[in-house]
Amino acid sequence: MSGDVKLDSHHSTRPPPIALGINVEKAKFPQYAVYSKRLESFEAWQEYIPVDKIDLVDAGLVYTGVGDSVRCYFCGGGLRNWERGDVPMEEHAKWYPKCPHILLVKGQAYVEKLSRGEKPDVDVHFDTSAKPNLIDSIAAQSCIEIGYTDHMVQKSIDIYTNKYGKNDFKGKDLCEILFELEENPKATDDTDKEDQSQIAQVDSDTLNEDIEPLETLLEENQRLKEDKMCKICLDSTADIIFLPCGHMVSCPQCAPALTKCPVCRKTVNGHIKAVFAKTSIS
Repeated sequence: MSGDVKLDSHHSTRPPPIALGINVEKAKFPQYAVYSKRLESFEAWQEYIPVDKIDLVDAGLVYTGVGDSVRCYFCGGGLRNWERGDVPMEEHAKWYPKCPHILLVKGQAYVEKLSRGEKPDVDVHFDTSAKPNLIDSIAAQSCIEIGYTDHMVQKSIDIYTNKYGKNDFKGKDLCEILFELEENPKATDDTDKEDQSQIAQVDSDTLNEDIEPLETLLEENQRLKEDKMCKICLDSTADIIFLPCGHMVSCPQCAPALTKCPVCRKTVNGHIKAVFAKTSIS
């Protein structure tokens, strides 16, 4: 009997971890893995350089102190000769598409779009004039839960944003507007007649009974939001999974600075970015 074993070619072509979205590399300059440390490096950054230093820090870049030359704390790649209109995150991804910082913060799809010459969706600056997704906010959905139609809730959102010039409304803000629309039907246009007739069918006693559950729902939504928050910076969403423990407590900007999981204290040997499914309610 022969002792030779023929290996399956499938195993020899197994993709590397980074191709699967798993980062097991360590930062070349770990002392700058902390966001605040990278920001400190830009104290001598000249204001005439046409790139915002905050955007450079977000892109994982550190100022070298020479001209406009910067270097990535993770992959070590250097960039310089910045021009007006350059987006640091995009330039970093174009020149160093395999950089773990870019893949953790933006994901593989972002890099692939750039490689095809496409402009990735800009998600850093929020356009207050665009309000197509506000109906999906926690506050708006809370109002829909107690019986208001999507159209009426959207109208209350429009009234709030037009009046205050911002969109940081809460459920009670929209409810106050909806109550006012109920009491003053003339304030709505003819397209709201169907919604008004539906609202008129809601018994006032039932509506009053729903106010307390609404407050409870808002509190629960706030708690869920806090649970998803990065436990390090308390600002961004925690969407980085630590390997091998599997805990998810940090955002992409904070994760590389942690060598041990804050929850179980196990050594972090790798990271993977979680992608949350978004559902739209019609």
